[in-house]
Amino acid sequence: MLARHQLGLLAGPARDDERHLARPHGQPVQPELIGRSAETELLDALLRGRERIPALLVSGDIGVGKTALLRAMDEQARLAGRRVVWITGAPAEADLSYSGLHQLLYSLRSDLDRLPLHQRVTLSRILGHTDGPTPGRLATCVATLSLVTDLADDGGLVVLVDDAQWVDRESTELLAFVARRTCDLAGLVMVAAVRQPRPLLAAAGQYGRQLAPLSDDDAGLLIDAWHPALHSRVRRVLLDHARGNPLALIELPKALSEEQRYASLPLPVHLPVTPRISEHFGARIRELPESARQILLVAALDERCHLATIAEATGETDVTTQLGPAERHNLVTMGTDRLLFTHPLIRLTTIDLATRGELRTAHRRLAGVTNADQDARATHLAAAALGPDDAVADALAAAGNRAAGRGVLTTAAEMFARAAELSTALAGRAERLGIAAQLACRAGWLQWAKQLNAAAGALGANTHAAAISAYILSLDGGDVDMAHRRLLRVFDDPATSVPMRRLALEMLFHVCVIADRPDHWAALDTVLALTDFESADIVFRCRAILSGRDGDASTMRERFLELLDGWPKTPAELTVLSTASLSATAVALDAVTELLPVLRGLPDASADNRAVPTARFGLHIEVLDRYHSGRWDEAETLLREGTAVAGVSGLRTLEGISRCQRALLAAVRGETEQALELTDEVLRWATPRGIGLAIILAHHARALVALGTGDHEQAYASLAGIAPAGAVARLPVSARCIVFDLADAAVRTGHGQQAAAYLETLREAGFDRLSPRMAMLTCGAAALLALDSRTHEVFRKALAAPGHERWPLEHARIRLAYGERLRRSKEIGPARVELGAALEILERLGARPWAERARHELRAAGLAVARPAAGPAGLTAQEESVARLAAQGLTNKQIAVRLRLSDRTVSGHLYKVYPKLGVTSRTGLRDALEIRAGWDADGTAD
Repeated sequence: MLARHQLGLLAGPARDDERHLARPHGQPVQPELIGRSAETELLDALLRGRERIPALLVSGDIGVGKTALLRAMDEQARLAGRRVVWITGAPAEADLSYSGLHQLLYSLRSDLDRLPLHQRVTLSRILGHTDGPTPGRLATCVATLSLVTDLADDGGLVVLVDDAQWVDRESTELLAFVARRTCDLAGLVMVAAVRQPRPLLAAAGQYGRQLAPLSDDDAGLLIDAWHPALHSRVRRVLLDHARGNPLALIELPKALSEEQRYASLPLPVHLPVTPRISEHFGARIRELPESARQILLVAALDERCHLATIAEATGETDVTTQLGPAERHNLVTMGTDRLLFTHPLIRLTTIDLATRGELRTAHRRLAGVTNADQDARATHLAAAALGPDDAVADALAAAGNRAAGRGVLTTAAEMFARAAELSTALAGRAERLGIAAQLACRAGWLQWAKQLNAAAGALGANTHAAAISAYILSLDGGDVDMAHRRLLRVFDDPATSVPMRRLALEMLFHVCVIADRPDHWAALDTVLALTDFESADIVFRCRAILSGRDGDASTMRERFLELLDGWPKTPAELTVLSTASLSATAVALDAVTELLPVLRGLPDASADNRAVPTARFGLHIEVLDRYHSGRWDEAETLLREGTAVAGVSGLRTLEGISRCQRALLAAVRGETEQALELTDEVLRWATPRGIGLAIILAHHARALVALGTGDHEQAYASLAGIAPAGAVARLPVSARCIVFDLADAAVRTGHGQQAAAYLETLREAGFDRLSPRMAMLTCGAAALLALDSRTHEVFRKALAAPGHERWPLEHARIRLAYGERLRRSKEIGPARVELGAALEILERLGARPWAERARHELRAAGLAVARPAAGPAGLTAQEESVARLAAQGLTNKQIAVRLRLSDRTVSGHLYKVYPKLGVTSRTGLRDALEIRAGWDADGTAD
């Protein structure tokens, strides 16, 4: 407001050290104000009279949130009963004398009667309501001061000035005049927003606040508040481009399609911008001379931005002089040999504003000077091409091959797809589309691969198209049997290329993992027996390890860890399918913890960091890691993301597996209805299609529900169907870890002999030595099934398994079983120790069914550990987090942002929390939680 000529600014950075999402006095904060707690507190202090300054000047770059703060002040002032008047600067009115004052007076025109006649006439002339000469500046200032003072004394007045850099000089000086004379007037608050303060104003006073970009944490909170369903990798790319700019964080995701937001389709090379971004950042670009704008476009399309390259491409001998206006507009900065855009959005907006003709011209210019980098030259030529051109198509296909060799699969697929468009022969077009589909499939862009493959198939059916179609069929239609048969046919066709045979082998391995049936695995082993497949190193070695050909069960894990030490050997191995092969093997060998650092250390597709889903199938590994380690809230967050991505992509098989994992989480938390609902849905879909992995996970979840509710017959029935006794070859890979659950159900239902037979099958094959976890589970099962004096020894051996803290739920359940056995044998002291330790872990995890069982056993052992029926002991960890934030006054939306949940999930948790705590609204939450804090470890009140 008072920025340009009179009022000063101390350009100190805003304090963003307070991350809470609530205004002073518990008022809810809009998502736009995340990270601006210090500023909102200052505005509140001005409004309440705790701070008095002539005027507050808020400065900062475009989109940093200045207008959002003014709107917040408007809202607070109106809630407080204050009158609010806006003045908005505009370039078209910057040279119109008193145009800003006219806005102020027009809003207050009905109050001019408050003034003495001479002052009323003065201001009426400014409004144009009264004829006469233009009033003098002093008379105008005095009359405005009288009006503002009168309104401030009569209920309060708030004057808000937006885009103050465009307010005319006369109005700015008038507002400065008023501000200096009303500093002690409690009823008047003046706040202005300006893009950049003038350095000469700093001496006028310390009345300013410069808005810096948001911190990384606050930027994450803001983008999550506006776009909570973004895929994590897309989210990271957008955060990098936004650089803490709130406007960019809010707007950039809107320019993407739903498939791009969920990482079902790749992001474009240059992110699109919305009209709102174009309007704000494009204004300065449009003001540039035509020559400067064309040079800026060439620079935007040249990744390196070398001044010499830009000069050669545009034919300008002095680029720095030509770009002087862009530098003065703070669009770019000039280095010694490079040009730097001041913000990534400047580059994106420059490209967005260009016409197709201008873009082709700029690409053609760059192609003419980019001789050293053949890949970049081919890309520019392809972008400049107006129609089919075989020479350009060949150059781009060669560049695509080189990109694929570097592991930059998304770029390689785009190059081949564009090369197909530029090819004149139908056969060449079909071949290049087929290669693009293969590369998209290897990169994990299955929806895109499906589109490319369909286009290739339309130009002529071939083995390549059939193989990719079969694989995608297994994921979106769930027909694993059909996919398995079609993929096997690929190896019968002698015309199939070596890269395609390798890709088909990777796809076949993944289909076998999903089906998890012995007949499918046997067919894969037959294919792998062919001598020409040893080059498919990852699949070949993973299957060799799992099948026992590369050592027995006791050495499988060791062989797999050796494989990880040397992977990847080449960038070409960094594909989704190779990652999926490693992930499936790691799960089977309990090597999740060892695989995760490898997956997390992978480069994000080298220089092609556009949310490439290299580890999309590795999400299953991340979930398992959180699940086994007891970080269940994190696991649920990842599962929601995985389910959403699979749903948008149409990958129903992966969506079903994610639902099974959510059912497992619900089962161990005691959320029975949700677990059964999820498993019913999955089984109805997966059973007729023979998707063994989903069926086994669903039945396991149902068994855990039954064990938690004491229905051991149902638990045994659910588990016995997936764990038949006999040779290991008859067992699904994913069925081996249920041995302890089977024994737990069997000993309570008279089926101990059958469970013992299954245990013996695993031991004969050496799976009790497969991993520390399998050693713990098999020992625990053996202890449950043992009826002799060795029971205690076997239990202690199970509990002493190395690294048992990595599997707290299973370890606590074994400890609980041991405590039960001790109590029944009248060894009360040791029983209390084991049961108490188990209860502590189970309560911390939120495993309510087993925690309740432990409390029951402790009561039977003579310890009082009961809690009130309506008390908070039944809260899950996530329910407790939601309840505590709600008790602090946060809204459902704010809680959702904090915990990265949906609003609906927060509402559902509160719906469950109220009856558990014995309250009916938020007002009782705080007291109920304080009561909870008064309960000690034994469940007695302090």
